[in-house]
Amino acid sequence: MTSPPAPLSAFHLEAKRSVRGMSVIIGGVIGISDFSEETVLLKSHGGRITVSGKYMRLIIYEGSAVEINGKVEDISFTYGKN
Repeated sequence: MTSPPAPLSAFHLEAKRSVRGMSVIIGGVIGISDFSEETVLLKSHGGRITVSGKYMRLIIYEGSAVEINGKVEDISFTYGKN
């Protein structure tokens, strides 16, 4: 007998252009590890998400979603335990 597939993560990512560069909305976030004008380090159940660039601003962190505005240059993922 096979076991049922694991439920999908609530993680999602949306990016769109904005007046200040880019607006990035990331869902499935369980915490913010670090924040500066150059880097936002987020924790999720699957690992860490790093959003880097210039003039980064954390607009909202509500529930498990975060919105970041700024001149986003890179989004990277590190898998594994937080």
